[in-house]
Amino acid sequence: MSVSGVLGKWNLDRIDLRYLPPDEIYDGLPTLLGIELVNRRRWLPIFLMEVIVAEHTVFFPLVDLGQSRQKSVEITLFGRGCQQLPAAAVRSRFPVNFFIRSKGMIITQDVTVFPTPQACADLRQVDPGGGQGTLQNWQKGYEGDINRISDYQGGEPLKAIHWKLTARHDRLKVKELSAATRKPVILDLAELPGPGLELRLRHASYLVTRWLRDGWPVGLKAGSLELAAGVGQRQKLLLLQALAHYGQDQKTT
Repeated sequence: MSVSGVLGKWNLDRIDLRYLPPDEIYDGLPTLLGIELVNRRRWLPIFLMEVIVAEHTVFFPLVDLGQSRQKSVEITLFGRGCQQLPAAAVRSRFPVNFFIRSKGMIITQDVTVFPTPQACADLRQVDPGGGQGTLQNWQKGYEGDINRISDYQGGEPLKAIHWKLTARHDRLKVKELSAATRKPVILDLAELPGPGLELRLRHASYLVTRWLRDGWPVGLKAGSLELAAGVGQRQKLLLLQALAHYGQDQKTT
């Protein structure tokens, strides 16, 4: 019994627990939070460890010396803006599940929670000179004219493979096409429907996600805040972060 108690206590020593949050967390929607358990000991692996986060338990059977293991747990955060991730605890059942020892882990990590997307009418204005035309750029894409031929890297769609050139080489060849970029649109928060700020922010979150997914460069105008139009995941996160924090430092309706 004494040896079992000592080993159980030792199993909790010199370990680290880290959160690996996803890029996108939305108010009131379940999301998967990554958990990394790190073994900082010089000897003795981590055995039979449980990590408890937000009333969920994740089991790590073994973490070798100087190694780490990652798993995920489902959490839900409420309220947009800056939120703190829930507290965590670790529980050891080593060596024989006779003594169960636990240890609270202090992890102070903040994340930005985005407004929950809520569908609304599409507010894009048609250009009277010819509508929603496209502008060609030379960024990599999967539509438009062929820009160049390159080697297959593993992430390209099958339709991008150049089968005739592939037959002449010992490696798969893919077509890199010029991306078609639509005319920029600026989302004005004041023009969105809804009786209050929170509803307009949810509509804005929906439109930002939808327009960027459809290939439109999107910018934002919200009070005195103006963000230039852009495309891609980085632009999406920039716009959603602005929406998440908007009006929290002042009374805005």
